[in-house]
Amino acid sequence: MVKLFIAALRRYWYSAPADLRHNFSLDFTAATLVGVYVAAINTFVPIVARRLGASPFLLALITAAPTAGNILAVLASPYLQGRRKMPYMVAAWTLGRGLFLLMPFVALPLPFALIVMAHWLILSLPLPGYVEIMQRIYPDAYRGRAMAYVRVGYTACITLMTPLFGRLLDVWSYQYLFPVVAVFGVLSGWTFGRVKYQEVITRTRKSWLEPWRILWQDARYRDYGLAFFVYGFGSLMTAPLIPILLVDELHLSYSQVGLLGMVNSIFWMLFYVVWGRTVDRRGGFWTIQINFILTIFISLAFFGARNMGLAAVGFVFTGITVAGIDLGWMNAIMQFARRDQIGNYTAVHAGLVGLRGIAAPLAGIALMAIPWIGLRGVFLLSAFLILLGWLLVRRVTVPERAQN
Repeated sequence: MVKLFIAALRRYWYSAPADLRHNFSLDFTAATLVGVYVAAINTFVPIVARRLGASPFLLALITAAPTAGNILAVLASPYLQGRRKMPYMVAAWTLGRGLFLLMPFVALPLPFALIVMAHWLILSLPLPGYVEIMQRIYPDAYRGRAMAYVRVGYTACITLMTPLFGRLLDVWSYQYLFPVVAVFGVLSGWTFGRVKYQEVITRTRKSWLEPWRILWQDARYRDYGLAFFVYGFGSLMTAPLIPILLVDELHLSYSQVGLLGMVNSIFWMLFYVVWGRTVDRRGGFWTIQINFILTIFISLAFFGARNMGLAAVGFVFTGITVAGIDLGWMNAIMQFARRDQIGNYTAVHAGLVGLRGIAAPLAGIALMAIPWIGLRGVFLLSAFLILLGWLLVRRVTVPERAQN
């Protein structure tokens, strides 16, 4: 598999224009650096929080923060239209990831959660600008594979580092590990900030309500947004329940969680290659539809998990679908939106993701407290909502629009 990937990467490299190779090198380096950071933060923050004594409600807030922050991206979109986007992005990445340098002074669940939530809120701010930059640094014919190969490097790093960090946390404190990985996260942002592209700045400032008019003007995108909302609500309502399941019911150690994270990362990495080719051949919207239905298996696996085995199946499908949704949603937006509207479409997407990101984890915790539903029942409800989201997205068609 490694030889096949290297051969595919070599063919891609020599067929790509020189300016693309420059941007790809920086993007790839930045991705591997942030992979070190993500291996520790994304995998172990909820587990550390639970072991510190975080309540289910606090866990819901922690797991809601990555998507809830997207609401701020809606407010930031008009601001970014009149300014250069890259300096703003690098500043947000530096400040947000740099907050983990404060961890040596944190030993209680509430301040720990506040730092994590603030970090995610800040990282969400430059999202609309990031999608525009990704469209401009890679031509359409190369973008899917470029993003996929970059993310293979990213997930390969996560795959190698996650079990190592799990073992370190069994003998070493998060108060030492998290500040170290924060430095890698900051360096990643500075590296990506050196990519070259043609900046487009809209001098006319628009109201922050401007993106939301899309929901009235574009019926296809409105239907797509509804389907994505329902799907995501079902997926995210189990997010705070997974660390509770792993810690309270399965009693897994940090090392075992690290192994599950490694399994997740292996499939995450492999399927970036699969979905990258799929995006280039079939488009982001088609890729989204396939990953909607695959996500159901995550909820079903955790519903039945009585040991580490079925939990690992859940982590396998998490890796597969995270790769597909990550590549799919941005490229789907490029199919729906005209070039000059991509920022607004991204802001709408971010806003809807943010709304569900606040409501879904809290709903999951509330439903878990109902005796006849319980923790396992929420996973079944999650599978039903994901299926409903897939049925809704199957009814949507994308416009015939060339993105040149």
